Amino acid sequence: MVKKKPKLQFRYYEMGAHEQVLALLGEDWRRPYGINISDLHFHNYMEVGICYEGKGKCILRDTVEVFEAGCMTIVPPNYPHNNETNPEETAFWEWMYFDLDSVLRDMKELSFSKLDTEYISNALYESALFFHQDMHKKISNIILEIREECDRKAYMYREKLRGLLQSFVVELLRIHNVNSAMPRKNPRSFQVAPALAYVKEHYNEEIRIRDLAKACNISESHFRRIFQECMNMTPNDHVNVIRIQEASRLLLKSHATMEEIAYRVGYGNVSTFNRNFKRMLGMTPYQWKKSPDNYAGQMLDFKISALKGW
Repeated sequence: MVKKKPKLQFRYYEMGAHEQVLALLGEDWRRPYGINISDLHFHNYMEVGICYEGKGKCILRDTVEVFEAGCMTIVPPNYPHNNETNPEETAFWEWMYFDLDSVLRDMKELSFSKLDTEYISNALYESALFFHQDMHKKISNIILEIREECDRKAYMYREKLRGLLQSFVVELLRIHNVNSAMPRKNPRSFQVAPALAYVKEHYNEEIRIRDLAKACNISESHFRRIFQECMNMTPNDHVNVIRIQEASRLLLKSHATMEEIAYRVGYGNVSTFNRNFKRMLGMTPYQWKKSPDNYAGQMLDFKISALKGW
């Protein structure tokens, strides 16, 4: 009997206006993790986890780490992962989500030198980081200070967070030994970076795989192969993830019709939009829009059942 591959879930978070951090703190996150859940998931923002109690395992794409109190995780956007507590046990984690694109824009504006934010974001999004606080004390202290600012929300906390987040980025780059003169560990991820940028800019237009391959200056067959290797999904699946993510934002934040939203995110007609939306989320756009959980700011599980390789 062939073992069924796990599905991927896209867990979408909505960041508050003028915010760069979404913090999920408190006793609600003392719980068993991963019970009866075989799926890995990924997020639209960078996830930072702090473990206070419990034991179990962190699954970070193809790597499994054993967690305990004092461990931290830094997981890039679109990076498959999951946590599982030991049987009949609970764990206490707190979670924060960072809008690093916004942070890098701030850094570019303030930098005294020409800052290659695209290079930096590609470097930071390439791999996840699992560590005990004693292993990387500087970045651990920054994370804990960010957590404290999010909890207290004292005077000018947003301004304080902006500085802390920039320090976070610098320390994370140093941990990964990133600088402009050093080759990256996995140069293939940089080969597909132009395609990711192309999708981000042109998702509302017709996108063909040969256009993405051309942006990367490689053949279409080679592009398909390395894209799957780097992103754990096909190029078409990635385009749909970006389009449905933007459609979900429009469904929550605008009064546009389904037809208008379909065209605004790049689908030629509403039936194609509905079909792809339901394939990924398990419900129609109308059903999703009417769900009260979406407006309560709760986590949304976007089940992507058709992704290959899982």
